[in-house]
Amino acid sequence: MKILRILLSALFLGAFSFVTAEELTPGFYDNANGKRDAELKAFLKSLIRNHTVIEYGSGENHSWEVFYYSDRNDEGYCMDMYCDTWYKFAAPGSVVSGCNIEHSFAKSWWGGSTNDAYKDCYHLNPSNSTANSARSNYPLGEPVKDLKTSGSLKIGKNHHDSLNVDFFVFEPKDEYKGDFARAYFYMATCYGRDADGNYDNVCTKYKGWRVDNKDVGSRFAMQNQNYLEFQPWEQALLIKWHRQDPVSEKEIKRADAVSNFQHNRNPFIDYPYLAEYIWGEKAGQPLDMGHLVSSTDPRFVVGVSNGWSDDVPSGISFVSDNPRPTPSRITKHIINGRLYIFVDGVRYSVLGTQMK
Repeated sequence: MKILRILLSALFLGAFSFVTAEELTPGFYDNANGKRDAELKAFLKSLIRNHTVIEYGSGENHSWEVFYYSDRNDEGYCMDMYCDTWYKFAAPGSVVSGCNIEHSFAKSWWGGSTNDAYKDCYHLNPSNSTANSARSNYPLGEPVKDLKTSGSLKIGKNHHDSLNVDFFVFEPKDEYKGDFARAYFYMATCYGRDADGNYDNVCTKYKGWRVDNKDVGSRFAMQNQNYLEFQPWEQALLIKWHRQDPVSEKEIKRADAVSNFQHNRNPFIDYPYLAEYIWGEKAGQPLDMGHLVSSTDPRFVVGVSNGWSDDVPSGISFVSDNPRPTPSRITKHIINGRLYIFVDGVRYSVLGTQMK
């Protein structure tokens, strides 16, 4: 039997219009090899932290011009991850009707100043203004009570066992959960601790993430004790969503468009399995770049993964010995209670073993 490396990512969601993408520099991440845990995360921070800061708002070289290229589909509509009702862009830099700029990683979590994090388009999104207001500064989560909807979001309360308190969270649609998780991984890396364990200068107001106020969602989602940045429940949720909704073509193209303006990268879109070495199943192990496949690699396959069960391993990648001449067709099937992956009709286990 032949073992293939397989990376599953979300289904292509449509055609998009973008400026020419700034390409990932060959070997950009090579010096991450062999690093682990806090050292690995700090090294990634050193690669992405110093970037071109785009001005917040509308106009040339502002957030809304980035969105015109990063969040516009082939028909000119703004792909709003907060609402299913989409409106068209009028021109680069113009505000889309009914939308505003949403900080998915809420600005109050570090103090709200108009600094680099406030303007970082990897976590900024065009959002339906009503949905944006309804989600407030809540963290990502899976609400279990007091449920309501706003736009395409579910909003409601979760429970924090260690603090013995209920708190509000917001839950996006399944096809965007991985997008949000990787935005959170990026923010925790870019504006988290450096190699010496010092907090970033955007977090000077509260000497780390804000955890002093029960009305600010970071109190429940973040912690300032170590390089992991997230509370254990949030970390577990983000890794779960990262695995369930892998990197999609939409997300790759969005990241490329942001890179055109900011001139930095989101490592967890370029190499999705990196997240496992910091927050997931590979924590504590030295990074082996030779076993990772980049989403910029021509062998990277965009497949169907939304809605899979939690026990599906992450970091799986269908990569043939030679780059494929045409996109492969990937489907999933449950046979006798077991999940199998079919690539162009050939059956594989979820670990990549070709089945007879």
